[in-house]
Amino acid sequence: MTHVVKVCIPHTHRDFFDYHADGIEPSIGARVWVPFRNKNRLGIVVAISTADDPTRTLKSITSVIDEKSLLPADILDLCQWISRYYQSPLSEVIPLALPKKYRLGDLAKLPVCTYYQLACACEVAHQQLGKKSPRQHALIDYFSSHGLPLSKKEITQAGFSSVLLHALLNMGIVKSFDEVDKPTPMNQIPDAPLPLNPEQTFAVDTICKSLQSYHGFLLKGVTGSGKTEVYLQVIANVLALGRQVLVLVPEIGLTPQLLSRFTARFREPMAVIHSHLNDSERQQAWQLAYDNEVKLVIGTRSAIFTPMPTLGLIVIDEEHDASLKQMDGVRYHARDTALIRAHVARIPIILGSATPSLESLHNCTLKKYTLLPLTQKALSSTPLHYQVIDIRNQVLQHGLADPTIAAIEAHLKQKNQVLVFINRRGFSPVLLCHQCGWMADCRACDSHLTLHRSIHRLICHHCGHTQSLPASCPTCKGRELLPVGVGTQRVHDFLSSAFPDNVMVRIDRDEVVKKQALQNRLERISSGEAQLIVGTQMLAKGHHFPRLTLVVVLDADNGFYNQDFRAMEGLGQLLTQVAGRAGRAEFPGQVLIQTHLPQHPLLNILIQQGYDPFAQSLLTMRQQAG
Repeated sequence: MTHVVKVCIPHTHRDFFDYHADGIEPSIGARVWVPFRNKNRLGIVVAISTADDPTRTLKSITSVIDEKSLLPADILDLCQWISRYYQSPLSEVIPLALPKKYRLGDLAKLPVCTYYQLACACEVAHQQLGKKSPRQHALIDYFSSHGLPLSKKEITQAGFSSVLLHALLNMGIVKSFDEVDKPTPMNQIPDAPLPLNPEQTFAVDTICKSLQSYHGFLLKGVTGSGKTEVYLQVIANVLALGRQVLVLVPEIGLTPQLLSRFTARFREPMAVIHSHLNDSERQQAWQLAYDNEVKLVIGTRSAIFTPMPTLGLIVIDEEHDASLKQMDGVRYHARDTALIRAHVARIPIILGSATPSLESLHNCTLKKYTLLPLTQKALSSTPLHYQVIDIRNQVLQHGLADPTIAAIEAHLKQKNQVLVFINRRGFSPVLLCHQCGWMADCRACDSHLTLHRSIHRLICHHCGHTQSLPASCPTCKGRELLPVGVGTQRVHDFLSSAFPDNVMVRIDRDEVVKKQALQNRLERISSGEAQLIVGTQMLAKGHHFPRLTLVVVLDADNGFYNQDFRAMEGLGQLLTQVAGRAGRAEFPGQVLIQTHLPQHPLLNILIQQGYDPFAQSLLTMRQQAG
């Protein structure tokens, strides 16, 4: 009987192509080499069927790469669901689920690391070396003091060169061996769980009753109410059952601080998956999860595709966040995809947020999710003081009104920290000709180009198109081109000159391109070294800065004018989240909101009554609008 193998070939805009097996029996989910047009291409077997027409001419599979499935059945099913639901070819979805090295045909195995250790006793090694290099003697002592085998990275980080190491290796004083690089369990004593208040206790108990079946939980907690502690205690129960846990966060910036909380609490090895990893790091993290060598995976939206054979719980922090939605290529939503994965795996899923999405709140009303509210603020009992600054007819200095500048100055004089929040990176959102009114627009998508003065470029923040600054107006040849509106770069430049004695930090996607850039800046803020912070929504959630007492929101009006029907919801979530950065310790917090619409009813509901009545008003409006 002839078998037809359906092979998905990445980036061919088709779900699969048919090939003859010719005596080869690949597993579903395994990678194969197949002839495609005039090349040999890598493909993934997605189905095997019996040939309905034996006379049909088909090409044959060249060879099989994997003896067993590389893409487990549950991940392949998830990819097929995404393909159907989000109307994307399977050949575009499956590459999201595989590390780049595996898409290029590398063998699926953990990387091997070379380790070094003394080949004899320390005293014998010193005698054998004689009175040669004191640095080589120091390296022998370093090996002896550690006892365990060391990698070359650990040796060079301790200040010893590769030349020293290889000299001892050639003399037979040090020996080397290769070993699969697996994470070792944490050896420090884990931190004890924190005491829970009644609301947290109820949430943990309720979730733990459903660990053996699918159930959606919306953990709705005000900023600082201890959502993370609920996650940690539920995760501890899942790990005690020998199962794995997947934790999704919307931004890379939230990963390091969550990781530090987890490493302090758990001894189990864990992996991190996000877009700042290189190909080798991503492949290693993916393979460790696939082999069940790590019990915890923390990652951004792409981590939803991580194979975890004993998955027992999914946690999505900041479930409302738009960053969980992929906006180019395959446009999938990681939250909704995670709900499907949890449903198929018959495991619970926790959606956590201080400002849940309207969809999640509506699903609680429909009893699809169980609502678990946390209303007690653990970090501070001092209420936030909101102040709306009417900027109509006011002279603005680079986007800041005089009362705003005075408030910043007052808080800085008290040695406190100030966050100036503007959800627009770059120097200015529009470049305009003073003579004829021409505006610099994107050739590719008709959006306004944003001026980035530090690199002398115009960049489209929608499609990524970039071009150099024009010397004159292309319409009237006028040379007076003005930046209109403000971005983080422009505000940063102005505040640097207005408050030269204060250390400033700017955080946006242009500033934190390098691997450790964001972490270094967050550490400067947390330590109190930086007093004045200018940032976009990368700073709006999850971060705890004890000395931050003033938050200034500059571009609140953007949400009122935006044509997107979710714009008001996003504005309410953003204002609530960014306001939650202020007054988290014993210092009272203040929030200044600059606006041309101080009487806007929804803004006043949000400020005076909170996010819940604001969300309810929006839900009512959506219902009325059908």
